[in-house]
Amino acid sequence: MVLASGFTGGSVRNTATDPTARATKNTLLSKLPSSELAALLEISAYIDCDLRDVFYENGAKIKNVYFPLTGMISLVTELKDGTSLESMTVGCEGFAGLPVFHGVATAHTMAMCQIKGAFLRLPVESFTSLLATAPQLAVLLHRYSQFAHEVVAQSAACNSMHLIEQRCARWLLISSDAVDSLEFGLTHEFLSQMLAVRRPGVTVAIGQLERAKLIGTRYGKIAILDKAGLEKAACECYRTVTDRKRELLS
Repeated sequence: MVLASGFTGGSVRNTATDPTARATKNTLLSKLPSSELAALLEISAYIDCDLRDVFYENGAKIKNVYFPLTGMISLVTELKDGTSLESMTVGCEGFAGLPVFHGVATAHTMAMCQIKGAFLRLPVESFTSLLATAPQLAVLLHRYSQFAHEVVAQSAACNSMHLIEQRCARWLLISSDAVDSLEFGLTHEFLSQMLAVRRPGVTVAIGQLERAKLIGTRYGKIAILDKAGLEKAACECYRTVTDRKRELLS
């Protein structure tokens, strides 16, 4: 199911049981003072989203912002010829809606669900009002914004310089970290779109990693079997991004 800009779909979760514990699956939210987190939860809703659900469209007004909990968002740059390329992923470490945080109403990327799961959704008007009374949230989002800027720069270098097999390993590791799981849903078609390479190239890369017993695949799912080995197969960019994430967000 792909929905238009201002995505308000997805199944809304019952938050009667320990909503705070659910929210703190997100790294940024886990670092908020209890008063700020409580205020944020009052204006938010838990939703479950499926693969390819669109949170906001390129060029359209952003109506909601999102904190991923167990799912992952891809920020995708779309070219006029129809080509699309992933700029970065947003998982449990982050936040989707940085243009709004910086006072910009629209985005230059499309945000879509890459790995299905749970997200916390906040209406833009409520979110911007909250920022005036939540100084620690603002500090954390400034730090995350810097991290996002550096990730995009690193990805540009990675896509230009590193082999498909290395980039594939990096992407799988980043996705695993984003949803805090060694197993997640993924198709070769979607991975080829995200890496901007043809599907046969992705199939070869996945096959090499599988033959090395670093990953396992079945029924549209990937399981990381040897994370240390997969890190060795990945390019330097995974460690660079992970180290910087620790410096800025931990």
